[in-house]
Amino acid sequence: MKLSINRNIVWCDVFTNRLAELGVKHVCISPGSRSTALTLSFTSNKAFTTYSIVDERSSAFFALGLAKKTKSPVAIVTTSGTAVAELYPAIIEAFYQRVPLIVCTADRPRKLRGSGANQTINQHNIYKNHIRLFNDVGLPDVKNLTHIRNLAEEAVRISFFENKGPVHLNFQFEKPFEPNSYTDSIENSMLEKIYAHSAFELRETYTRKINFANLANKFHGKRGLILIGFNNYGDDFGKQVIRFSEKFGFPVYADGSSSIRFGNHKKENIIENFTALVRTTDFQSKYDPEVIIQFGSAPTANVLLEFFKNSKAEKILCNEYGDLNDPSLTAKTIIRMNPENFCEAIINASPAQKETSTEWLDDWRAMNMIAEVLKSEMVEEVSFPFEGRITKEVITALPEKSNLFVSNSLPIRDMDFFASVLNKRLNVFTNRGASGIDGINSTALGIAKVSKAPTFLIVGDLAFFHDMNGLHNAVKYKIPLTVILINNSGGGIFESLPISEYREVMKENFLTPLSINFRKFVEAYEGRYVKIKSWNHLRKELKLSPASRSLTVLEVKTDAIKSKLQRQKYWSAVAKQISQYINEIKTRRNSV
Repeated sequence: MKLSINRNIVWCDVFTNRLAELGVKHVCISPGSRSTALTLSFTSNKAFTTYSIVDERSSAFFALGLAKKTKSPVAIVTTSGTAVAELYPAIIEAFYQRVPLIVCTADRPRKLRGSGANQTINQHNIYKNHIRLFNDVGLPDVKNLTHIRNLAEEAVRISFFENKGPVHLNFQFEKPFEPNSYTDSIENSMLEKIYAHSAFELRETYTRKINFANLANKFHGKRGLILIGFNNYGDDFGKQVIRFSEKFGFPVYADGSSSIRFGNHKKENIIENFTALVRTTDFQSKYDPEVIIQFGSAPTANVLLEFFKNSKAEKILCNEYGDLNDPSLTAKTIIRMNPENFCEAIINASPAQKETSTEWLDDWRAMNMIAEVLKSEMVEEVSFPFEGRITKEVITALPEKSNLFVSNSLPIRDMDFFASVLNKRLNVFTNRGASGIDGINSTALGIAKVSKAPTFLIVGDLAFFHDMNGLHNAVKYKIPLTVILINNSGGGIFESLPISEYREVMKENFLTPLSINFRKFVEAYEGRYVKIKSWNHLRKELKLSPASRSLTVLEVKTDAIKSKLQRQKYWSAVAKQISQYINEIKTRRNSV
């Protein structure tokens, strides 16, 4: 018996059913005619939770947030033309942070490219510099449905296992698009076979042989340093890296973009104030390691990037995909391995009887404590509203297991400078792949949507403004999110850069005060707005916010110049005392 079908619908059904079988659960869809078949196939499949988001740029960043939190591939659907280009910023971010996205764009038939056909651009490999896989799918072919089924498998395998990150499938469709507009006839038995469930297990496909005993012997007796940048670390990575540190006597620097400063693992060897110590004259010459092991991405702070670049240490990068996360291009060794497994393997391969001198580690810990005491004293004394203290107040107030998204520009740097270690589990998220300020609100809302824990966002006024369209998702999907909006009248980070010496040029072209009333925008999106007036007021509102089931924005008006001077005052005080410590240690050891 033959059945009448629409080839576009069947083609997309085979594709989406396979994605569902392979574990894809979330789909972000923006409306459009050319993508009708994809939209109908995803929305009719009960295995998917779908989100209809008008703004394609916001949709892609919302998907990015979903994928970050769930740690699984999320699909994106959009129509043809410039809508495809709107996805690009989020795809770039996903590429550099290795977040799995399955980007499904609809297109006119290939023959119409360059013909002047309406809403037709050249979509062929449009994201080619920032994509892990591209396939120009071609028009649906009911005689070759195995092809689209295999593409679904390849998309999940590449994006989630073999080369984690975004993949792009460009679907071509001809009218008619709707299910009841028939284009072909097909045997019922063949259709049943197409929709039948088939088992398929995805596995990691690479291995690497490493002589861990040789590496362990290399580390023993050396002055080493562990740098931890952003990465999707496993739950036990903090414990393993501290065991590694204790075994070899290496201090650990956990970047503010990682979550390793927080949690229930030991923290005595974590040097969270490295960005302050390194500003001391002669620090690098006295405390340059012999070996540096960097897990995950490169550090956030420029002063640490310079330290790494100028270090004479043997530099080893370790991350799951063997990425060259080294802007200095001075690292000679890259180990492609899960960092947690690497630490465990090195510890197990190390001879138990070998003892490690603690002098190197003790010095780092002592200097870190000097900086920590000075920081605590300054934060307690500083008047409202110093930007660095905002970060510290937020972290202290957050409930256990909260999600904290930290925006780019100054917020992530103040997180790096001023967040102290804390015996509290926090999940820190950033968009540090390409470090843009677009899509921040949408990404945070995506994280909040699929989390039972409260979610907080620290963001500057320009980044918040860039993605105000994204706030509509909070209304539509009833997503609770607490936003700490730091308003320093636009471009405050430029006060910390050399361009700040050129006041007229900076005032006209770099500082971009918005001069808008954020209260009106927040309330337009049915959010609760509060202008923070003091530290006590901030603490009170942060304590109340987790109980809110809607968008809450706490705006703190700051002075970028005063905050800059306060940071410099802190760093100068640290440099003075660390210099004194180094001289005292040198004198004492020379006299022995």
